[in-house]
Amino acid sequence: MVCVNRRFRADEASCAKRASEALADALEAGIKARRIAIKLERSVCMGHCQTGPTVRLAPGGRFFHGPTLDQLDAILDELEGLCGT
Repeated sequence: MVCVNRRFRADEASCAKRASEALADALEAGIKARRIAIKLERSVCMGHCQTGPTVRLAPGGRFFHGPTLDQLDAILDELEGLCGT
């Protein structure tokens, strides 16, 4: 799951304000390229606006707070390990 929430007030932190939409796009592309048997879901809010963008391995998995595009390979590696691909 990737939070793509954008808050209405411009002065408030949000995952979308910190490029979570681009992060979600890149994760989807990486999942497809590696043929990982998982579906990425875009979430409205996970309650971690101050530390976003927020990525969560669901159900019940760990959170990644503030990942960048440079960290995607590590997240994809973890997904491959979880999915057995």
